[in-house]
Amino acid sequence: MRKNISATAGVLISALTLSVSMGGSANAATGFTAIRGCGTTGAYGDMSATNWHGPDATINIKFTLTDTLADGNSVRIHLVTKDTWGKLHFWPWRTNSQGANKTSTWYTTASHPNGIFDVGIQVARVNSDGTTKNYCTDW
Repeated sequence: MRKNISATAGVLISALTLSVSMGGSANAATGFTAIRGCGTTGAYGDMSATNWHGPDATINIKFTLTDTLADGNSVRIHLVTKDTWGKLHFWPWRTNSQGANKTSTWYTTASHPNGIFDVGIQVARVNSDGTTKNYCTDW
């Protein structure tokens, strides 16, 4: 019985030490990473957001967008954020008009005076007049 109590206490102390050491400052220094991606007819896009350590962070964004259909239409991607009040902010579109099976990549940053609480993307295929033909969203 005494041996079981000692072993149990040792396991609990080890687990507590591990959880305290894993929650250290490394995460606070580098922030969180968010990955979003979705596909719709003719387009696939994804986004990674790094350095997201709180609502007031300036987030590093990488967009990748591929035109997946030889139909003469352009494809586009943009960031959608939700601020700390729940209001959505739709960022400017990035357009790939290079043609089928071509991929475009962009690097940028995002911050908002009301903070960024959540991030998502929208990927769309657009007609020649700029109207949206179809789209997808990923949160």
